[in-house]
Amino acid sequence: MNQYKEELNTFLVEIFHDILRLEETALAKDDFKNLSVHEMHVIEAVYDGNKEGLYSMSEIAARLMVTASTLTTSVKTLEQKGYLKREKQLSDKRYVKVCPTDLGLKAYCCHKEFHQRLVNGVAEKLKEEELVTLTTALSTLHQFFQSPKEDQ
Repeated sequence: MNQYKEELNTFLVEIFHDILRLEETALAKDDFKNLSVHEMHVIEAVYDGNKEGLYSMSEIAARLMVTASTLTTSVKTLEQKGYLKREKQLSDKRYVKVCPTDLGLKAYCCHKEFHQRLVNGVAEKLKEEELVTLTTALSTLHQFFQSPKEDQ
């Protein structure tokens, strides 16, 4: 069993780094060379959050599992780069709505295409039953990582 745990550790570490490297390479090739992977993920969280009716800094921060101040720093940078915009609500000046700009939407779509190519590339290498097993195992892994930290 220890052999499998070592292999699992190696796979998790290497796959995490591989995906980050692939994302960095894809961003460097596209029109979005001025974005980091982290910034792209903030744009993605804002866009996906907006689709679910989440617009406030605190809602987006919760989605990303970061503090509001961490998100504020990222949003400020992305606003300066032209990818996001913040709007104070007229009815309540404390409420700040965060949305992607047209450039942010373009970056989001490009990044989404990258993920689709990645998933399609993996899926075409697997038989259907292997794909089912892999998605089941990854779902279990995701649930583990989402569980409260004291369980880990």
